[in-house]
Formats: sequence, C-alpha cells, structure tokens
Amino acid sequence: MIARLARRLGFAQSVPVSVVDDWLMPRDDEAVALAPLGGAASCLVDAVGRVQPSNGTYTLDWSLAAGARWVSAIEAERVSQRLVAPAEVETTIETPAGTIVQRVAAAVVDGQPVAVVEIENRGGVAIAIGLVVRPLVHGGRGFLHSVAVGPGGFDLGDQGSVHTSQVAATAVADGVDLLGRMPPADAGAVELQVVSRSGGAQAAAVLPLPHTATTRVLVELAGPVRPTAAVPTVDDVQRGWQRHLEAGASISVSDTDVEERMVVATRSLLTGRPGHRYLPATITALAELGFGDEARRLMVDLDRIDEGPELLAAVARWVQLGDVRAQLDRLDAIIGPVARAAHETTFVERLTGPAWMPDALDALATGLDLIDQPDVGENVRSLTVVEAMPRPDETLFKRSSPLAALAGPDVSARTVLAARAAVLSDRAGAVDLLPAIPVSWRGRAIDGLRLPIEQGSISFGLRWHGPRPAVLWEIDAEAPVRVTASAIDPDFSATDAKGETLLNDPGWPRS
Repeated sequence: MIARLARRLGFAQSVPVSVVDDWLMPRDDEAVALAPLGGAASCLVDAVGRVQPSNGTYTLDWSLAAGARWVSAIEAERVSQRLVAPAEVETTIETPAGTIVQRVAAAVVDGQPVAVVEIENRGGVAIAIGLVVRPLVHGGRGFLHSVAVGPGGFDLGDQGSVHTSQVAATAVADGVDLLGRMPPADAGAVELQVVSRSGGAQAAAVLPLPHTATTRVLVELAGPVRPTAAVPTVDDVQRGWQRHLEAGASISVSDTDVEERMVVATRSLLTGRPGHRYLPATITALAELGFGDEARRLMVDLDRIDEGPELLAAVARWVQLGDVRAQLDRLDAIIGPVARAAHETTFVERLTGPAWMPDALDALATGLDLIDQPDVGENVRSLTVVEAMPRPDETLFKRSSPLAALAGPDVSARTVLAARAAVLSDRAGAVDLLPAIPVSWRGRAIDGLRLPIEQGSISFGLRWHGPRPAVLWEIDAEAPVRVTASAIDPDFSATDAKGETLLNDPGWPRS
C-alpha cells in the first residue's frame, strides 16, 4: 500500500544501494524502447535482452544452463544484438551447447499493451532458461515490495504480471541476488511469495527448453491480460507492422540501409509520444509519411508548444497532405492553439521554410474558413514565406546502426524529414524529384513509393544507364502535376501522370 501510494504521489522509490551492492549488474545499460502502434505503453530492452516495462520498477533478467552451471545473459561473453526492422530486438548468445536466440516485440493482447519475449534453443542439446524479476531499472535501482511466482509465472501486484508456461522450478528471495543463485531445474514449481520492506523482493522461474524448441513469455506493460488470451508470435507482430507500414511512404537507396532506417524511424514515430520540443517535427514527419490519421493522437499536446511558427507549419502540412474536409473535426478541436500561433506569427516579419509551406498555409486557411474561423484564416493568409533551398544531409544516414533511429523522437523525425527532402520537393501542382540528393546516393538506384503530395501521391524510381540516369514516375492526384528533376537535369519537365525518361548526364565526378 505504501509503495503504491508513493508512486501515485510521484515519489520514486528505490531499493537501498547496500542491498544490491554485490549483485550481478549490467556492463552497459543503454536500452532500446519498443511499443505497440499508438504507444499506449512501452518497454525497454538492453544490450543483453533484459526487459523493463518503461513505467515499471523491475527488470526481467534471463539466464541459461546446459547442466548444473548457470550463466546469466549479463555474464555471457559472446552476445550480439540487432534490430530486425520494423519492431523486433533480437539478442543472440553463443554457448558451448549452441546458439540461443531471444526475440522481443511489443504488441496488444487482450486489449492491453504487452511485451512478447521468445527464447529459441538452436543448440544441439536441451537447456534450461532461468527468468528472474529483480528490483532494478535500466540505468539504476528499482523497487519490488512483493512478488509471487508459480507455474503460471510472476505476479508483481500493482506492477502487473509476467506470464510463462512449463515452469519446472521456482524460488524467491529478499536481498540475495537470485540471478547468481538460480535454483536447480528439478526443484519443483511451487507457489511462492516474498514481501520485502526494503524493496529487494525477487523471484525466479526455471523453464525447460528442448533442442529446437521456443518458449514464449508475456510481460504486461499496463493493464492485466487473461492467462487464456491468445498471444501472437514475434513473427505475427512483425507481419502486422509490415502490413501497416505498406500503407505509408517508403524510401530506399540501393546498397545502403536507408530503407531500414526509414522503417525503424517510422515505427518509432507511430509508437512514441514526443515531448513538446519535438512535437511539430513529429506531426510533420507523420504527415509526409502518409500517416496523418495517426498524428491526430499527438494534437492534444499542441497547447504545450511555445513556438507559434513551428506549430503553424506542422498543422498546415498535416492539413495539406490529408483530406481537408475529413480533418475539420480535429481542426475545430485544436482551434485554440492554432489561433494563438497564427496571432503570434503575424508579428514575425517573414517565415523561412521549404517550397511546400506557402501552399500548406493556404490549405490551412481554407480549412479554417470551413470551420467558421475566417479571422484566424486571414491571419494565416497574411504570412510571408521565404523559400529555403534544401541542402543534402550527408551525415544523418551514416550513423553506426539503424538503432540510432530509436534514440528518440528527434532522430526519428529528422531521419524521415531529411529523406523526404532529399527525394522530393513539392508545391501545388508541381514536384521536383531528388532536389537534395546526398553525394553518397549518387549512382545508386533510388525508389520513393506512395509519397504524399497535395491531393494525391507520387511513386518514382531512378536507375542508371552508364553516366545517365533514367527516371520513372506514377502520380495519383486529382489535378495535373508537373514533374521536374532540376538538380539532375534542369531541362527535364513532364506533365504526364505516368512515364519514364532518360535524363542528361549530370556531370557528377566518377568514384
């Protein structure tokens, strides 16, 4: 009761340092966040696969045994990890008994956000998996007042539950690190509970894992999930994400990881809830990906944005790339912060922005007229915009790993906006392909699919025939659109909705 009340009042309880002084602790506690679509809740996965509900005060650690000797993931010497786009973190441990692979993804089960954890034995012999809930969080100490464990998994009270199956042994402890003192696999799975005044409660469960077998664990991230609820596999989660992402824009560049970075960044934007500083960029990025409907959930926070021009530009882009009439209800709901931003921005002598901004502001003004806000619409129409020519971003796509896109909403939004600016500049009735192509992309095949433009979308591809590039395009729009590629061939221009052409040699240096 005291622990629950302390959390509700905003006090962060933690187990005393003296309790965890001799525990097995992670070497590197950086973690990747995973969340289901909509971002109702999330979990963190560190470099050895330890899982923590983001709002929880514990981690789910794991250990392996191919006999009597236990080796925790923290102690394992041969550990590797990769992000399997769009939504899976895969951790691999090489042991004398063979390869063990853990996969983690976030999903919705029984109407609640959960983490689905799978552990697969790819080795040649049967092993045991040890799962331990410990009062730690990524980057520090946590707090567990009480834990119960039994054949169905762990019950952590107001911290939720961890559901397992086929438990062969259980153990509990107060203060003594169970991860370093796992019970024998044949100890028996009995119902046990521990209560700790210091917050050092722990529990362990041992799961048998035969050769080629996979065990699945479900970690509740918010509300309770029925033990009988159907749990998807990690592959199911991945397929669901792929189907959803196929409805939006994609950008790929041959022999690079641009496509993977875009997928990871898109997934991050669709699941995260950015702070007010990154909210305008996130809304703009979602609109440019074709996920304007998903951006609606973020607009309840618009009144937290202090920069009027940024707010106005983001909402204008959202209106421009969507169906204005379908957005009227939402526009009416956010009229307060939009009107404030429009008023504040009229005191700015001129705005600097991309080619789309004047038309986007005009689309916003039209929407404001339709919801009977002509005065606000007039303020928006009065703004003067000076076009800022896009510059190639030569650094953003050279990060060490696509995992960088999950570092936060800033990186995710910048990844999407930079890729979009590199491949497409749009304004009413016109699109300019590849206006800010990075030098490292020259000579490579480039594809942009389902890129939203005003009242439509465009897909295109660029291929090379010796020194000359060929471009093909297809536009789905309500009105004719002029296509150019001014940074490659200033002489090219077309108004056909679909076509292909061989451009002139741009004269770029050969590598």
